[in-house]
Amino acid sequence: MDLRELRFRKRISQWELSRTSGVHQSRISLIENCFSTPTNDEKNKLAKALGLKPGEIEWEEKPSTH
Repeated sequence: MDLRELRFRKRISQWELSRTSGVHQSRISLIENCFSTPTNDEKNKLAKALGLKPGEIEWEEKPSTH
């Protein structure tokens, strides 16, 4: 599952996830909408805040339209 789906299932807002993970809400939005790839540090922080390991989250990026 991707970050957005996992967050929805846990009923956590982007703001709440930002607060618990230390990753800015705007970054979470960019990651969820596949406009940005999270750094390894961000992956670790977000996964920990959701009670998961980074490998349990699908971190996909939209294919380039160029």
